[in-house]
Amino acid sequence: MLEQLLEEIRKGGTLQPSVLALQLGASPQMVEAMLEHLERAGYIRPYQTSCGDSCAGCSLKSQCSLPVRANSLKIWQG
Repeated sequence: MLEQLLEEIRKGGTLQPSVLALQLGASPQMVEAMLEHLERAGYIRPYQTSCGDSCAGCSLKSQCSLPVRANSLKIWQG
């Protein structure tokens, strides 16, 4: 299932843990745990933005459909 999660991440786009959970047939909590495991193992890392506490300067702004502030959103990259 970890390989399937990595494949979904590599496809790109904006994927929420709840959406990934549906695609993988897992719970959102399981997806969160798998993401944390993949980060600890070095397969993914948090995306570093330069936008501070707002989305205005985020390079992913045009792809992101979430109406949240950057400090409450975790974005991963492989």
